[in-house]
Amino acid sequence: MNTKPIPAMLALAAGFVTCVLSFVQRVDSVVFAKRFIVVCLAFYVIGAVIAVVLHMNFKEMEDVAEDAPAEEGIEEDSMEDAAEDIQEDGQEAEESEE
Repeated sequence: MNTKPIPAMLALAAGFVTCVLSFVQRVDSVVFAKRFIVVCLAFYVIGAVIAVVLHMNFKEMEDVAEDAPAEEGIEEDSMEDAAEDIQEDGQEAEESEE
């Protein structure tokens, strides 16, 4: 899973909400700039932590999937044979209906 854009997207979303609320509240420009910087930095750090946690968990899941043994007794040739048998059975059923 690609977790790289999570911190930036979270910071941008929080910044957008901060902008909207600041304009609605008619906040002074200096106060707005301070709030915007603090919110963006805080949510970027939170997003980075979330991205690291997701990356670690999905890496563990990928490792488990790679380590799992393949199902025994099922080979590609046997699957192809089974598909051919199904097609033949379907053709026989159509012939018997006619």
